Amino acid sequence: MVRTVLTWRLLGEQLVGTCHVPTPGRAAGLSGAPSVGILLLNPGSAPRSGNSDLSACLGDRLALRGFPVFRFDLPGLGDSSGATPLDLDAYWSSVVDGRNDEATVALIERIHNEFGVERVVVGGLCAATLPAVRALRRAGTAAAGLILLEPSLRLTLLQTPAGGWGFAGSAASGTGAAGLRRALSTLGLARGGRLLRALLRSTLSRTSGRALPRDANLPLIALWQESLVQGLPSLVVVAAGHGTDRYVERVLRSMPARAQGSVTRVRVPGTNHLFTSGTGRAAVLAALEQWMTRNFGNLPEAVALQEGGRRS
Repeated sequence: MVRTVLTWRLLGEQLVGTCHVPTPGRAAGLSGAPSVGILLLNPGSAPRSGNSDLSACLGDRLALRGFPVFRFDLPGLGDSSGATPLDLDAYWSSVVDGRNDEATVALIERIHNEFGVERVVVGGLCAATLPAVRALRRAGTAAAGLILLEPSLRLTLLQTPAGGWGFAGSAASGTGAAGLRRALSTLGLARGGRLLRALLRSTLSRTSGRALPRDANLPLIALWQESLVQGLPSLVVVAAGHGTDRYVERVLRSMPARAQGSVTRVRVPGTNHLFTSGTGRAAVLAALEQWMTRNFGNLPEAVALQEGGRRS
């Protein structure tokens, strides 16, 4: 396994990423055509390596299984060019507005076209949930599944006591009307938002009759449910007993059984929102490795490389 630095001009910005190539050597690309690759997005506003290097470790582990893994800094984050958010609140508002959606779709398409990867599993920690789920609307057959680590399924920004920059705390908040308008806007549904919210809430909860949280990002949840009903697999890993664990439980209970059947949920005890305490990181690595090999197979064949890449 080797890491290769990639710099791609996309949407008027220089996006910098790292590719974890499954076989040793120097590389600018893959001359083979692996059927499935992974794209890991920034965990919130943190660099592409992730808190405690979680994303980097995931890339190494999965590359050893034969899966090419791509970690990219989205515009304005890490090493990529673009406007840097002024603070956490501004960043979260812009994520709800869809600031990372176009770049995520462009990255999936570039990975598909340049590396010959047939399908891409996309996701990451917390705020990565929004562009990952929304990308499914446009990625088409190139989408293979979702990796949702402590997924943020609410509209509001909440701080976590021990997690630093958290987006998914345990306290409930208001309905987040402004956030809802932004979320609906990304789907072209801003007009008549109150009626659409009622319709989405009714549709999502009618099977089980359970109410969704008041600040739930209903358009996002509806998109996720649609992908699950269509059989697109999702891995959800949460810190057991914390806010996101309970939130995800309520969201999943609002979905029909056929949607729930496409979700693999792993609850990690004794850790935090960022998986930096206890055995959090090791548990995430094991869960993702098992899920990928079960759903997409171990890839023992060596993947040939082209010359000319930079190592990082």
